Amino acid sequence: VVEADLLVVACGVRPETALAEAAGLKVDRGVVVDDQLRTCDPAIYAIGDCAEHDGTVYGLVAPAWEQARVVADVITGADPRTRYAGSRVVTRLKATGVDLAAMGDTQVEEDEEHEVLQFVDPTRGIYKKVVIRDDRLVGAILLGENATVGTVTQLFDRSAPVPVDRRALLFADLRGQAARTVESPVQIPDRTTICQCNSVTKSAITKSWLAGARSVEDVIKETRATTGCGGCRDTVEGIVEWLAASDPQTTGSCA
Repeated sequence: VVEADLLVVACGVRPETALAEAAGLKVDRGVVVDDQLRTCDPAIYAIGDCAEHDGTVYGLVAPAWEQARVVADVITGADPRTRYAGSRVVTRLKATGVDLAAMGDTQVEEDEEHEVLQFVDPTRGIYKKVVIRDDRLVGAILLGENATVGTVTQLFDRSAPVPVDRRALLFADLRGQAARTVESPVQIPDRTTICQCNSVTKSAITKSWLAGARSVEDVIKETRATTGCGGCRDTVEGIVEWLAASDPQTTGSCA
């Protein structure tokens, strides 16, 4: 437990900067912070929807969790030199009749630097668009039938090479080709966030396995991974399969 004079928690995604400004802190669209989430007063930190880092206010839960980990490491001294480098944002909307995933830069046209793939089926409410640069996925919109969303999200989040057959990013029957381009579980760093919705890292999944969660459903129950949008389920299943086939105490760490 870290003692503090005051902790301010608020709801909503639009920064309310009046209190910070009255306290003499630098504000713009949000409370301006540096790479360690400090304000202009080094004794005051800001994270989440109220914080503006490098000109960006995220307004999403996953960046807030990433920022929280950085602040925790700095304040506790666990890693006083750690830095927040910004977040690769993936937005998911799942409601009745709507399944949407959006990430990265999609407002570009095909040119010498970018490949743009699109598939549209208005009668079924399907729209898919992916943007590729230097064999890396830099943006995507997936609306409707979203069987490939888990793999697409991983490729974007890890900046991994896309498959040679780009159609695998759009169509479920070719999904295996895309999945094979994603890093194997043993290559994924332990601190990598697998479930963006609930901020579950590979390390947390490994720890739950070591504590006795020996099936995918057990891991889900212990960590809540996959219980948000569900896009990470393939990755969680892959990690559990890897743990079942190997000794995580020697093939990976839980740092």
